[in-house]
Amino acid sequence: MSGPPAVPFALTVGITGHRAEALPAAAAVEARVAAVLERLERAAFDLLKREAALFAAEPPCLTLVSPLASGADQLAARIAVERGWALQAVLPLPRQSYAASMDPAGAAELQRLLEAATCVLELPGDPANPTDSFVMAGRATVAHSDLLLAVWDGLPARGRGGTAETVDLALLRGTPILHLPIESDQPSRLLWSGFDPVVISAPGDHHCGRPDEEAELHRVLAALLAPPPNPRERQFIQRYLVERERKLRLRLEYPLLMTLAGAHRISRKDVNARLGVEAARNEWLEYRQRCAGCHGVDAPLDALQQAYEWSDRLATHFAQTYRSSHVFNFLLAALGALIGLSGLVFQGNPFELAIAEFAVVLAVIVNTQTGSSSCWHQRWLDYRQLAERLRPMRSLKLLGLAAPDPPGSPAEPIARRWIDWYAAAMWRTIGCPGGRLQPADVPRLAEAIAERELEPQIAYNRRTGAQMAAFDQRLEWVALAIFGTTLAITFATILCLLFAPQLLKSAGNWTTVLSAGLPAVGTAIFGIRVQGDYGALSARSRHTADQLQRIATDLTRARDLPRTADLTEQAARVMLADLGEWRLVNELHELSLG
Repeated sequence: MSGPPAVPFALTVGITGHRAEALPAAAAVEARVAAVLERLERAAFDLLKREAALFAAEPPCLTLVSPLASGADQLAARIAVERGWALQAVLPLPRQSYAASMDPAGAAELQRLLEAATCVLELPGDPANPTDSFVMAGRATVAHSDLLLAVWDGLPARGRGGTAETVDLALLRGTPILHLPIESDQPSRLLWSGFDPVVISAPGDHHCGRPDEEAELHRVLAALLAPPPNPRERQFIQRYLVERERKLRLRLEYPLLMTLAGAHRISRKDVNARLGVEAARNEWLEYRQRCAGCHGVDAPLDALQQAYEWSDRLATHFAQTYRSSHVFNFLLAALGALIGLSGLVFQGNPFELAIAEFAVVLAVIVNTQTGSSSCWHQRWLDYRQLAERLRPMRSLKLLGLAAPDPPGSPAEPIARRWIDWYAAAMWRTIGCPGGRLQPADVPRLAEAIAERELEPQIAYNRRTGAQMAAFDQRLEWVALAIFGTTLAITFATILCLLFAPQLLKSAGNWTTVLSAGLPAVGTAIFGIRVQGDYGALSARSRHTADQLQRIATDLTRARDLPRTADLTEQAARVMLADLGEWRLVNELHELSLG
């Protein structure tokens, strides 16, 4: 692949609704569902026409996610298939047990729809406890849907596992809901916390609704599917999509300084970017061999892996480039000060010294302007955040119930940054996992995720924490040693002035050069240390490792799918919270001359 993958245009609609016996007029409901799907198609295609430049040149994909219960679930699935939509089935029970729980007509329709489905996920539900099984199916439907279509009487939940509970779950997650009342004379409504900056804090809070009008529907789909409207964010998307592979990393100032400080051993990986690509591919290969396809469930992870590898390798490249540029600026600024002061000693060569100082200052200016205009800092932060959003998705997908937190905030679940939009679009592109998760598979999958997803991150954060702590400490020691040397030289100068002025004359201006020049070098070392914030980075890495370790321990003890999904979602939140703090600090450290 010549560049990062563009995301295909896709829309996934989930269905939840009452059983057949609770639908008073099935024909009327069928007509309303068909009309809604047609409207969604039309609105989605209109949006694609406006935004085609930022999506992959592939046919749009419209998908319905359905538990295929008899009634609204099967009705919507049949209409979607007839309209050419892809159908992804999320069954609360193994298919044989699920069919046995239905009447003959429902079981026959279930079989027809399963044959038409592009993907079937059988959750580890217990036929003896169907309530928990339907709760899982509702959660899985919401996890993989952009918008939830609810054929619902609008009444509060009268028990667990019903339509009202699924609606509440969607509202709490920030998923918009198109509510179709089962009575044909009642108007449909759109429910979504994104309409106003409001937090849905309790089940049954349905006051965030708007009339189901075309303008509102278009607004919802644009907020879900379109890139952020900010022109700067759209420029970032376009820049990312035309990035190219960097085979070599030529800026080595940062790894060299770490090596000199004894906190890192420079290696071929610091120069040859392909070695990092191979390491990432091997890690994904091991993950897929250990976690995907060997516990009864699998997911199409190729697109996710490609997107992760591109964002990871670009983030690594720009991190080293940006950090090296800061080291370059600080050290050359100190060198410029030494060159200027050395004129006191080499008074016979003012022209050569002036040329050297001019070259040093020019190099600092060119380095800074190049880094600023090329957005090394922004690209590093964006691509690293994108990579760390994408990686946990592989485990979240395999669990069926789990999902990353929606973009934005609970009050406004809308993507404001391009990386949030891209990550959400990639999640949507993958679709539902397929296969059958049996109860005995869940503990093994939980242990595999702890081993292959969390343990590498724990080890990385502990290693990074130790490395950054050592680097920060040694930079401090070097700077203190330089200032201590300056203090000793100044003290010796004072003694010479008092007791041996002739000795000071014989030293010429060297004492002046050293007493003024060494602090410039020490200040540069302190500047590198403060700019990198290595001490805080070390503390955050250790804290993140401790949190992930607790979650990994709990995962190895998890025995049911909801608990496993909860823990994996929490691990993703911990990693994103660490990234958020890291970005907040580093955004203040843009490369500049100010």
